[in-house]
Amino acid sequence: MFSKMLTKILVPYDGSKYSIKALTRVIELAHNLDSEIFLFSVIYLDYISPPGMLGLTKLKSEKETIKKWRESVMAYSEKMLKIAIKRCNEKGISASYHITCGNVTNEILKFAKRKNISLIVIGSHGLHGIGKLKTLGSTSRKVSELAKCPVLLVR
Repeated sequence: MFSKMLTKILVPYDGSKYSIKALTRVIELAHNLDSEIFLFSVIYLDYISPPGMLGLTKLKSEKETIKKWRESVMAYSEKMLKIAIKRCNEKGISASYHITCGNVTNEILKFAKRKNISLIVIGSHGLHGIGKLKTLGSTSRKVSELAKCPVLLVR
């Protein structure tokens, strides 16, 4: 009965040590439950908006720079996710990936709803924030509070 409940597992994956640990746990879990894994990465473009822009039209050179940065980050994310998919496939686990841009928490929650995800397994911290503080990362905290399905936090 439990195995039928966890057929689709979402792993928000950014390459941080906690997302790698989350994937390791999911591989073990999916192997035992015959689950499908969805790896999901979100690119947050607001980090590179020049201060004070407040949504105003950017110069053409700034738009080109942002476009090149976005393409570079997309290519890196795809490479990272393909390596993670290969790791899953080597264990005989069905896995796919998706990359999108936007607010990290919102995109994770929208994807989970759209794909009817039965479990989200997320690292307790991502690539952002201060690693020395032993508090829950803001994204993992928000996802655990707002998700409509169970959330497993991996430390």
